[in-house]
Amino acid sequence: MEFKEGLYEDIPYEQYDSIPAYRSHDLTSVIKCPYTWKNKKGLTPSPALLEGRVQHTVFLEHHKFDEEFVIQPNIDRRTKVGKAEYEDFLATVGNRTPISQDLYDLCMERRELVKEYIPKEDHKVECTLMFTYHGHPFKCRMDWYDNVDVWDLKTCRDASFRGFKQAINAFNYHMQAALYVDACRSLGMPAGKFNFLAQEKTHPYPYVVYTLSDEAMEYARAKNQQALSLLLRCKEEDKFVPYGLEGTQTIELGDLY
Repeated sequence: MEFKEGLYEDIPYEQYDSIPAYRSHDLTSVIKCPYTWKNKKGLTPSPALLEGRVQHTVFLEHHKFDEEFVIQPNIDRRTKVGKAEYEDFLATVGNRTPISQDLYDLCMERRELVKEYIPKEDHKVECTLMFTYHGHPFKCRMDWYDNVDVWDLKTCRDASFRGFKQAINAFNYHMQAALYVDACRSLGMPAGKFNFLAQEKTHPYPYVVYTLSDEAMEYARAKNQQALSLLLRCKEEDKFVPYGLEGTQTIELGDLY
């Protein structure tokens, strides 16, 4: 898909992925380690990734569940008959992803607890923004936009204030927040805040809504600009140093604990 500034709805992820533009993950990755960013690979399928996909679908677009997933029957694939039955089942799946009934029930149980935040009919869900950021093409895919604020669903290990604050710093979620808000504003869309709906993965699935102060957002914007400058410099020099560290590094007494 070609890059053209604007808001786009109902774009499959494969099309979004093909858009020739930077994304928030490029900035959050390169500022941590240019070498890792340069040598990144595509997403590797994993149980955690699948669970995240299912959780986002049932929460954001439950009506599309049957288009993307199919619940597999309870078949004992250790037997010859079971293997044959499962092969017959796979023949009916098409492009959908098979998941277990247990995984679906788990995601639905979490969804029920945060149902007051489920996007309304007039909200924009899983929409793609293409925008120019400091003269360079960028794209982002918002979980949902309530016509006032941008929202993001984060399943996490610890939704407490201390725990989620650590996650924000570890994964640079603040940089994502600032970029998405700036993307909306650059396209003339009102965007006051970026809100995280953080929900723990394990029972009883506690959840908290977090946002960033104005000062925190300004700091995140500065980090995004710093990351973009670093990315462009690394590409221009064709030099991607691991963690930006060259030579032998000395660990001082004050670094030990």
